[in-house]
Amino acid sequence: MNNGSMLKPALTGGVALGILSAIPVISNCNCVCCAWAIGGGILASYLYVRESEFTVTMGRGVLAGLAAGVIGAVVCTLFSIPIQLISGAVSQSMFVEQINEQLAKNPDMPYEARQMIEELLLRPDLMRLIAVFGFFSNVVFFSLFAMVGGAIGVAIFEKRKPGGEQANVIPPPPQPPEDTQPPEYL
Repeated sequence: MNNGSMLKPALTGGVALGILSAIPVISNCNCVCCAWAIGGGILASYLYVRESEFTVTMGRGVLAGLAAGVIGAVVCTLFSIPIQLISGAVSQSMFVEQINEQLAKNPDMPYEARQMIEELLLRPDLMRLIAVFGFFSNVVFFSLFAMVGGAIGVAIFEKRKPGGEQANVIPPPPQPPEDTQPPEYL
């Protein structure tokens, strides 16, 4: 089986995972047990099992989940950019305000650490830095949980026996028994 047949299921699972993880209210399901990441892996492995001519092993399902997780992280980041641009000024000012509140609650923090945090908050590229960190953390977490989803999907949807082919493949004709004598002719 060629690896290209895994691309379409991984793209589908990854795009679903990325879009659902980027939408602000719906993305909260990822906070609870990474539901969209696991779901993207399950979707990728389901589509891969459905399209495969041969039995899909657990390892191939995990690989489909891994690919869906990486694709999902890229899609989530790309879809998050316009959402952050629309609500960027509000969310950055809210973020800075929350950090300042936490700093005010902790008077025992050393002056140097407080100064470093305040300087970091004044940087104009803070949100870009957070987006880059978010992308790499999404790659790690989405990939891990989508791999789990890929394994779950193969366990649920693969009904063929290992090493077997698809049911519509015609088996070779049976061979005649070897102990029979050919007919005698006159």
